[in-house]
Amino acid sequence: MTTRLRVGIPPEVWDHIFEIATHVPYTLVPEIFEKSTLIGDDYNELCRPALKTAFATKRSLVLVCKQWWHLAIRYLYRAILIDNPRKILSICSTLQNYANGVGAVPGAKPLGWWVERLDVVIRGADADEEPLVDVIMCLPNLAVVSLDIGERQSKDESILQSSDPATLLIERQLVAELSRLCILRSRYMPWTDGFIPQSILSSLTTFAVKRMLITEGGIPGESGLEDRQISLREVVIDMTYDDFESWSIFMGRYGIFLTSVHLTYCDNRYLVIIKQSCPNVRRLTLSVINFSYLTHDMLSLPPIEYLGLNTLGVYPTWMESESLFSALATLRDTLPTLRVVQLTNPVDVARLSTTHYYEMAVRTLEKDLAQCAFRIEDHDGNLLLERLEAVGEPLYCLKYLFQFADPFD
Repeated sequence: MTTRLRVGIPPEVWDHIFEIATHVPYTLVPEIFEKSTLIGDDYNELCRPALKTAFATKRSLVLVCKQWWHLAIRYLYRAILIDNPRKILSICSTLQNYANGVGAVPGAKPLGWWVERLDVVIRGADADEEPLVDVIMCLPNLAVVSLDIGERQSKDESILQSSDPATLLIERQLVAELSRLCILRSRYMPWTDGFIPQSILSSLTTFAVKRMLITEGGIPGESGLEDRQISLREVVIDMTYDDFESWSIFMGRYGIFLTSVHLTYCDNRYLVIIKQSCPNVRRLTLSVINFSYLTHDMLSLPPIEYLGLNTLGVYPTWMESESLFSALATLRDTLPTLRVVQLTNPVDVARLSTTHYYEMAVRTLEKDLAQCAFRIEDHDGNLLLERLEAVGEPLYCLKYLFQFADPFD
């Protein structure tokens, strides 16, 4: 009689399987830094559905059996998305129970220990954000925080109003003690005096905010940046609202530390501030309504090595593609430090691959821009010319065949 030996799969192998099954690319540190040009509304629209799907997968894994529960529980809340006020109390109760040892394995780290990312999207006047402070108290290792809370609207719902002081106070309390915070995104600047507190400034590397209102008589913050450990290297500036004076103050304080700046709805005034306040900037990303906004004045840039470009509006005409390549030619002649120009929006790359733009784009890249000292890349970091030749040529040939084929043949 033959005896069969039952060989168990080592826990390390299961860990790797669970990691692959629940992984959402570019959402956690350090991977997220590869896509930091997309931090903002567009990026969140892409990653948040993926985070929801991943959470459903994780929940299924921990319910399979006790062994899988013990192995997979730390993946369950690695990234938390709160998009409904009712979720706050539920998540808070779960995290606090585990912190108090309820349902946890003796000696194991509490569930909140494993959480690396928190996204909060709570809108409307009825939202109560205070319980979020209790949630944060259970998450000592948060590295990525995105806050979109307390948005109020006027009677004309198209006009956004400033967040009220109570909401700003909650946001300040939420991030005050996050000593491992690397990326912070908020709809409103939490500190009305414009100073990021030292408690997070020593770890914070990327700061993105849509509205920055630095006002006199704001909540007292910390002044004097001398002899402070400052890790801030990257800011994302959204110019949907005209907060130019506040941004000027902020850049005057922190610009010297920055190596990367992202400008959304780019305004030439901000480029002037960057040249004046950011002597160490090496990476710049410009988001414009369309490429025709890349005027000669707009392209008078500091000595950067990387330039990201993407459009936020319509890109339907031949003249738009001509504006892009005209801008690249200007950069070739005026910015010798430039090493990489990248089209960061996949939609822009896809449009150049269509029959309307393919032939002109390939011809320009092969001839007019062939001697550029910088690489011209697609959103994945591949050479744009190679991408167009691989993807666009079949589309062009297909159009060619349809144009001249006999419909009755």
